[in-house]
Amino acid sequence: MICLAIAAPAAAREFEFLYIEANEGSASGGHAALRLDDAVYHFQHVEPGWLRLYRDDFAAFRFAYGFQENRAIYRHHIAVSEVFFQDLQQAFSRTQLIQTQHFDRLRALAADRDLLQGLLEPEEVRPSLALKALGYFLERYRPAQAMPADRPSPRLAALRQLAADRYGADFLAAKRRRIREQLHALTPARPAQNPPISAERFEVGELSFGQRYEHQLLNLAALDVLQAGLSPRPETLLQARLPELALNAAQIRTLESFRENLIADLLALLDSRRPDWGYPLLVGMARLHALDASIASGELTVLDRSLQRESAPALAEADLPAALQYGRALLAAASRRLTDGEALDERGYAEIERGATALLQVAEPGRQTPPKPLAVLTATPATPAAAELLSLPLAPEALAAELALAERRLTEYRAQLTELYRYDLLGRNCVTELFRMLNATVGRTGGARSAEALADASRTLLGGYLDDSGANRIPFAAYDSVGASYRVVASERLPPYRERQLNRQYQTEPVWRVALRESNALTSTVYAWHGDDAVFVFFTQDAVWPRPLQAGFNLAAAGGQAALGLLSWPWDSGRNLRNGLKGAAVSLPELVFFNIRKGSFPGLLPDADALADAAAE
Repeated sequence: MICLAIAAPAAAREFEFLYIEANEGSASGGHAALRLDDAVYHFQHVEPGWLRLYRDDFAAFRFAYGFQENRAIYRHHIAVSEVFFQDLQQAFSRTQLIQTQHFDRLRALAADRDLLQGLLEPEEVRPSLALKALGYFLERYRPAQAMPADRPSPRLAALRQLAADRYGADFLAAKRRRIREQLHALTPARPAQNPPISAERFEVGELSFGQRYEHQLLNLAALDVLQAGLSPRPETLLQARLPELALNAAQIRTLESFRENLIADLLALLDSRRPDWGYPLLVGMARLHALDASIASGELTVLDRSLQRESAPALAEADLPAALQYGRALLAAASRRLTDGEALDERGYAEIERGATALLQVAEPGRQTPPKPLAVLTATPATPAAAELLSLPLAPEALAAELALAERRLTEYRAQLTELYRYDLLGRNCVTELFRMLNATVGRTGGARSAEALADASRTLLGGYLDDSGANRIPFAAYDSVGASYRVVASERLPPYRERQLNRQYQTEPVWRVALRESNALTSTVYAWHGDDAVFVFFTQDAVWPRPLQAGFNLAAAGGQAALGLLSWPWDSGRNLRNGLKGAAVSLPELVFFNIRKGSFPGLLPDADALADAAAE
């Protein structure tokens, strides 16, 4: 780590301007971001040609770019006033939330279109609707058919009796009739055109037709599960005899108290006015069974919080220790909520679920050989089930008209988003938008109403003025401009993963041996080629003078992969050809001493050292 420090005002706050080096893959020309406390804001190019603002935790951002993507991260610490820091934080947070609302609206309009298309299909070939959390109880939900009777649940029978005692014996049956009536009465009628949208203000929130339909169908399914008294599917409850999952008497008492609170919450939820009460009811009912099993056995049982991906990489045997360490660390941190003396709440229990899932998917006894792919850990319990669509009392002609309207509204909304968030390689990219937001915040904080006043206010608030023109449109040039113009009090370079590993090897082996072995992808012990990277021979970032010669070998390897791709096109959908062409593109700059490709480690899992380093940085 290289650091240059300059005396800063004692009372100043700091934010960081980040430059992330180039590598093949996304942001192959480099990337830029702003760090405010532990939040990193950065603009990314997304399909179909939009620029979207993302907010990430710094430790996760550092691990993704610095470790998995193997990029050095440079950062300037910029001293500002407390007032300006808070205004900057608010501006980025507000913009990110507005964008999230816009893209959520896009997904809702697409879901409306898909639902109407499905309802137009004959019943025997209609697509199903994935309902989250219903998968803890069912693989497939058929509203017109009886529920399975082979998994009776005394726990749900007791909950059903508590509901009858509080609300009346006919409460659940009457509630189910109302839901069926409300579903039957749903109509997709909406304004013929979308209202105007703005990057500066929130839209008026309302549920779309598809969201209302999905909520009601999930509410109906949740009531059917409760009335049938159905236990969760055994494979959705995770348990194993591991020392990390053992519970002591104090932890069991904490879980007992949480269970009693959960039962009270579920009873209140049954009479809730929120439109999506079926989802938390399903999660809560499944958790009751996990809690019962944990308390009875003295060993933690949790809902499966994983979601399998088709393209997920399998866990290599060499990565198993890091995966185990990561899962143990997550669970240990979350399990402190069981003994910290405070009442366990839903958020704390969810963290325990997530940590236990992370551990159990790699530490379960009798792990599959070869190992199964690593699953994504979901933010909330989400195991879905396929639900059959219930018909609406609309003639096919009316449904077709509504479908045409939904298609038009979706197309129009995409055009509105393109107008707001259009990406342009030089005119509107990850760094130009950072400067525009910085200067917009300067204008609001400093009350600047002209270009001259804005420049003066920027010199006061930031130490200098920069716009998004000229070389400032390029990430590495913008980083240099920030260093030369803003009130920078410190600058650092955070080394990438491969460099960190080589530095460790230099401490235990002769430098020449490490340099020779790790100079190429064929003999490297740090890097193993994978399908996401183009084929190459030499790492050219380690030394400048042999770079053109090494580039020749890399170009030959890329050409070979492209030639193979012409033959393998029918069965790999052009993947080898695309990677070969990409390899040639990132090898050509090496001929003139410029490095882009550095190799990547997409399957890398965070170990204790990586987590500690990211937290400290």
